[in-house]
Amino acid sequence: MKRQGHRRILFFAAGASLLLAFGLMFLLDNPASSRWLWYVGWIVWAVGIVFVFLPMSVLRSKGGVAKGQSYVQTTTLVDSGLYSVVRHPQYLGWFLMYPAMMLFNPHWLIVILGLLGMGCVYLFTWQEDEEMVAKFGEPYERYRTAVPRLNVITGIIQLVRSFHERLLTKNDEI
Repeated sequence: MKRQGHRRILFFAAGASLLLAFGLMFLLDNPASSRWLWYVGWIVWAVGIVFVFLPMSVLRSKGGVAKGQSYVQTTTLVDSGLYSVVRHPQYLGWFLMYPAMMLFNPHWLIVILGLLGMGCVYLFTWQEDEEMVAKFGEPYERYRTAVPRLNVITGIIQLVRSFHERLLTKNDEI
């Protein structure tokens, strides 16, 4: 019960900081109105949106979700596709919204709100890992040691190495 209370507080803080930063982005003077920061911000935002919404369909199709249930009501551990790169792609997408807004308008207040929100989202991933261990047990523990929490670059490198090792193994068998 105490854990749910902490989760609600983190969720509220992360959501409020995201909405507040978004609103302030338009109200505050932009101290560095650099075009390239703006373009990079849009790229980060677009990647974040993909990571927020793609997991919804992946979990529905591969997670053993009963008809009419929420996509988060999985009965099967999903560890392929996007989930073979990072354990928490949806949280990664949410996490990326903050630096995108900081790039759109690097005002000190937006940066503080962004850092607060990023911290809250990162803490969510810790809680989520504990819940998934309780739900899926040892298979999730193995998954947790094999796939990074949010680091998509490390996840891609590990995926490429794994693919390369499988190719080498296949060639040795021939």
